[in-house]
Amino acid sequence: MELRLSPEESQIAQLAEQVAKDVLAKHADAADHGKFPAGNIAELGATGLLGVKIPTEFGGLGGNNIAAVHAIRALARACPSTAVTVAVTNMVADMILKFGDAAQHAKFLPNLCNGTWLAGSFALSEPSAGSDAASLRTRAEKVDGGYRLNGEKLWITSGDVAGVVLVLAKTDPAAGARGISAFLLQPGMEGFSVGRHEEKLGLLGSSTVSLAFSDVFVPDANRLGPEGIGFEIAMVALDGGRCGIGAQAIGMGEAALRVIATAVEARKKGDRTLGTDQGAQFRVADVATRLDAGWLLVLRAASLRDAGKKMAKEAAMAKVFATEAGNFAAQQAVALSQGAALDRHSPAARLLRDVRVSRIYEGTSEIQRLVIARHLAASVS
Repeated sequence: MELRLSPEESQIAQLAEQVAKDVLAKHADAADHGKFPAGNIAELGATGLLGVKIPTEFGGLGGNNIAAVHAIRALARACPSTAVTVAVTNMVADMILKFGDAAQHAKFLPNLCNGTWLAGSFALSEPSAGSDAASLRTRAEKVDGGYRLNGEKLWITSGDVAGVVLVLAKTDPAAGARGISAFLLQPGMEGFSVGRHEEKLGLLGSSTVSLAFSDVFVPDANRLGPEGIGFEIAMVALDGGRCGIGAQAIGMGEAALRVIATAVEARKKGDRTLGTDQGAQFRVADVATRLDAGWLLVLRAASLRDAGKKMAKEAAMAKVFATEAGNFAAQQAVALSQGAALDRHSPAARLLRDVRVSRIYEGTSEIQRLVIARHLAASVS
């Protein structure tokens, strides 16, 4: 793994850091009050950061996975709500680029990358199918010229504002995981409706909704890839998504580390008086060490993906460690900020609420450990 960035990777990382500082940081408070960061998305569309790995001919930056995780990490330091919106949009664009045809590239990618559409959305989770993706019940029945889609999705990021929603559905219920296909749905399709807006603990500026499909006609041209490869598409998307969520958690953890540094400086005199100054320093060291270790795991997984190598185990390792490191950092920020953290909109409190879900979406920490254990078992069998 090469730790030194190429000129192209460095340029994208610097671009994301500049946008995070000049744009996102100014609107982070509004996002924490539940306002969707539409203005941020427009600014990001102008930079190409909504399609980091998408070729420039479609409005992207033509970068790689290393560049993408650097970008998400930088955005998450400033506004986690915007960062998760951007991460999912990038994931959807990546899947359309990888599995779509030329007509789908031309129809969907420019609007995703340039901010014409506020977001892309990935619809996998259901009331009875979250961690076990193969058990989903949404059904796509073949009809003349396309499919009739029926079912429900839950916890869908940007589902109400997305210009395109990548939906996974069963086309052959008897075939298990091999009977799942992927479809590209757009707002306005008859029978496609948005349900409840979730009232979440954190990431309040990111929209999370349920979606319902009642006899939605989806033309053949909107099926992504051949029938039966939906599960493969989902797994490829999740492996990349786990790198992105790991990067997001590290970015939030680094923001928490800045809060910690400020808090420790402010309480030095009292810590010396109480004899607790060394304990505070140890906490700072533990936070910084865990964040660096998590970031290296994210970089390893992203590097393997760029090399075209299998990296499901490494992506799971990166996600579980990086997200738990980010959560640990936020917990310490609250502890060391003392009374100031009791303000709901303090930086420490906001980060604690925002980072918690990183251990849940794109596969819970428990699922990541199962993935890691199964790969290890397979390697010695």
